[in-house]
Amino acid sequence: MGVWTEKQRGHGEDAEPLFLHHWSSGSGLLGVFDGLGGSGGRLVGQTRDGKERTSAWIASRCARAASEEWFQHSIDHGVQRNPESYQESLIGGLRRVGGLRHSKVNNKLRRELPTTAAVLDYQVAADRVSWQCLWAGDSRCFLLVPDEGLQQLSRDDAESGDALVLLHQDPPMTNVVSADGAFQINGARGEALFPAVLLCATDGFFGYLETPALFEHVLLDTMAKADSQATWASLLAAAVASYTGDDATLTLAAFGFADYAEIRDRFAGRATTVRRDHRDPLDGLTERADITATRLQLWELYRAGYERRMPQGQGGER
Repeated sequence: MGVWTEKQRGHGEDAEPLFLHHWSSGSGLLGVFDGLGGSGGRLVGQTRDGKERTSAWIASRCARAASEEWFQHSIDHGVQRNPESYQESLIGGLRRVGGLRHSKVNNKLRRELPTTAAVLDYQVAADRVSWQCLWAGDSRCFLLVPDEGLQQLSRDDAESGDALVLLHQDPPMTNVVSADGAFQINGARGEALFPAVLLCATDGFFGYLETPALFEHVLLDTMAKADSQATWASLLAAAVASYTGDDATLTLAAFGFADYAEIRDRFAGRATTVRRDHRDPLDGLTERADITATRLQLWELYRAGYERRMPQGQGGER
């Protein structure tokens, strides 16, 4: 399932969500890509219908296409997928874009075709799913399971790894995909028994909420209210549009469930817990000091579970 919304219709700098599954091998790829409008905000060309496009808009689409090609090539030729080969594919895909108008201003803050990338390269077995999480920037990969809730599988390329700090201070990214090749693809591996949900999201989904737990609440609350996968996607799109200040993209795959009704039923208890313990305590608070203190208390309750699988450094295995 994928969800994709634009802050400004027709000008969203997130690429559409990527979700691929190769049936005979039981492997697949989920991915999201957020073009960086600050460093990539200059206009570089036009579409065939005359719409001006920014470097960021083009970058996210090129990264998405390169990711799909990387996965397809590995399937067709039996090539191993790893951070190094993925980085090479991204650089090649971005550098194939020709005819861009170059700025006459030498601005070191500008990157050539800058974008985030967060992908989950997964493999399904009889009773479990394993994955390779690959990323650069602040788009994220997650695992969602009924008993333990939402767990972050990537680690933002920023000075802080604290998800609450990142929500409220928004420090600059230290590593992003770009055509100059001056970036690193981080990698981390893991596995989980069924049932499980893997997902990737850009910061439009999780970066405009009071606490990290509220992203899980949005996922589970809309899930509980939906009677089908299509309705869940629609409710998620409406929910994120009500609070985000950015484009927002999400892609997910669920494993070990018979149908959507079972997904909803298996997460019903967790949805109640998250609402009671992490959303309700913030309701009705108006004083900033009270909100800040409550937010810190709630994060301490949630943090250990949320960070259980998060890499400790820049990449690594957990």
